[in-house]
Amino acid sequence: MLEDLNGLMAEYAVDALFLVGKSIHNPDLFYMSRFLAIDEFFLVKQRDQPVILAATDAVCQRAKKYSPMKDFHSLSPTWNQALSEKKSRETIECRLVEDIAKNLLPKNGVVGIPRKTDAQYVQNLLKLGVKVKPVQNLFFKARETKDQREIRAINKASRATEAAFHEVVDILQNSEVGANRSLLFKKTPLTVGRLKQIIVHSLVENESEADEGLIVAGGMKGADYHYSGSPQDKLRTNEPIIVDIFPRRLEDRYHADITRTIVRGHISKQLNDLFESVKAAMDAVIETLNAGGGTAENLVNAMADSFERDGHASANRTPGIKKGMLHSLGHGIGLDVHEFPRLSLEPTPMLPNTVIAIEPALYYPRIGGVRIENDVVITKKGSRVITKLPRILKV
Repeated sequence: MLEDLNGLMAEYAVDALFLVGKSIHNPDLFYMSRFLAIDEFFLVKQRDQPVILAATDAVCQRAKKYSPMKDFHSLSPTWNQALSEKKSRETIECRLVEDIAKNLLPKNGVVGIPRKTDAQYVQNLLKLGVKVKPVQNLFFKARETKDQREIRAINKASRATEAAFHEVVDILQNSEVGANRSLLFKKTPLTVGRLKQIIVHSLVENESEADEGLIVAGGMKGADYHYSGSPQDKLRTNEPIIVDIFPRRLEDRYHADITRTIVRGHISKQLNDLFESVKAAMDAVIETLNAGGGTAENLVNAMADSFERDGHASANRTPGIKKGMLHSLGHGIGLDVHEFPRLSLEPTPMLPNTVIAIEPALYYPRIGGVRIENDVVITKKGSRVITKLPRILKV
């Protein structure tokens, strides 16, 4: 959480943090300021000191009005002086950094910066003799645990995601069947592109935006878990359709991440067995969490044990396999769709108030894929599943 920053700064051996950018595109800036802006601004924090927002007066005034920020540093005098001298953009940026280094940064300390910081700003800091250190994981660690406001935001994102899934199910249920088992929506083939448009529209109606990696993968193509679906792909009956929706709420910027595998029509015994195995693996993970499973390693082993009882290999234990469970068990979610913790064979503790996406799956080239993904809050007593959507298979 945000209050963990001072301890993390000590752990990462930095005396200050320096961030710059537009918070609408930069989750770390938004996290530390709660100020959503299309204007560029700076944040500086010295250890055991409050976060300071540095920007022109106009941006500072907006931040005072629309964010909880309390401490500001005006860059307008430096900005206006450079403009009056008709300096280049590069020179103006250099002077702004010089202003910040002189007034806000420690004189001889180490300054932590996110890895994605613009190289020009890093170069300016180095020219001024500032010692910089990339500390991307510091921000990920701070954001790993959530407060109740953040968890409520993820809940809202989940409800928007579920509304989109209900639209998907309605379309699949009410589509007609054409030649070669092709589904027809309003007399035309139901394609991946058309279904994605419907999902995007539903999310917009629920104040959310789709990620460009939105997945709709039908048939045997779903056996490639990286495949997001080509717009022209036709959806057909009797085949698994993997739908993975991980949108962001427009106002508060938090994500949900939910996957369902849906079949319109007949389900073969092979496919049904895969689905039952994936459900059992999900149940095993939740049971382990609720029994005080404790670590990511325990969760992954619970999943792999469940799959192996049903005769399915897991890449977590057997790297390089071509079928079975081929990716990690899951990941944290928040302002980014992939955050800490990573659910791998590491003894990473499952901390209370962490939100994770759990996604057991099976992939077979001649069948396709089956994946179920739910969002789950880790609690002091176990877990609480955020996702309310039924584990749909047949429609």
